[in-house]
Amino acid sequence: MLAAIALAAALAAAGGRSFSSAAVANDGWFTVVSWNVGHHAMGIGRRPTIPPGKDDEYLKGYRDFIADARVVGLCEYSAEFSTNQTLRTVDALFGGYDVKLEGSDMFPQSNSIFAKGCQLVETEERQYTKRKRAKYYKFARLCMDGREVCVIETHLDFDTGPDDPLREARADQMRTLIADMEKEKYVIICGDFNISKRPEDTPSHAVEYDVFANAGYTLANRGQLMTWPSYKRPKRLQPIDNIIVKGFEMRNVQVKSSDKLSDHKMLSCELRFKDAL
Repeated sequence: MLAAIALAAALAAAGGRSFSSAAVANDGWFTVVSWNVGHHAMGIGRRPTIPPGKDDEYLKGYRDFIADARVVGLCEYSAEFSTNQTLRTVDALFGGYDVKLEGSDMFPQSNSIFAKGCQLVETEERQYTKRKRAKYYKFARLCMDGREVCVIETHLDFDTGPDDPLREARADQMRTLIADMEKEKYVIICGDFNISKRPEDTPSHAVEYDVFANAGYTLANRGQLMTWPSYKRPKRLQPIDNIIVKGFEMRNVQVKSSDKLSDHKMLSCELRFKDAL
């Protein structure tokens, strides 16, 4: 069942579901980040590998990457920022965010959403029906600039090779996202889609992403941006991370890489409501 979070006082004060935000630029554009952080610094299992004494150095790195993003979706989130277990990620990195949703730890996924300049209406974790592991997506309904926006963070089944039997599971998971959001006007989907290059793909086009484009979504990555791994194994670069939206204009898509913060590159873009023009 939907885990609704009541905001009666705020809604009444605003006269319904209309909210203002100081976190959006005057021209209406705001930044969204999607990043598989790899349990921080390529951690082993559920634990980060940032040693005590390196907290400040790594915090600066992560903060510089995330910068002033209004919406942040993270895969493989770790509640502990470093191995000393005293520095929590939610406080260290997202202390200034209004919405802080730490997803359930179902290793290797822990889908989490952070947002500022908005208010949370409801949140839920939804399991996919067809899956190899316990795959789910984190859902948040946010009030942003007088509109309801659905934000999703997800991590789909991984690719096992040329004859990948999980391709249909991934396809079903993507169809599920589209079906669940069919009636929603504004949607932001972030995550690791585990889509690998195929013989039928071109350097700028991964056919598995077509299902979103055909449903009217705008994609930051149609297969032209290689986001994994961010280091070593250059011949295995894959376009597995994405930001996929409905109801928004998109610009300034960027990829950032680090050989120390994660084995994934971070993907970001700027969005603006289409009806804000």
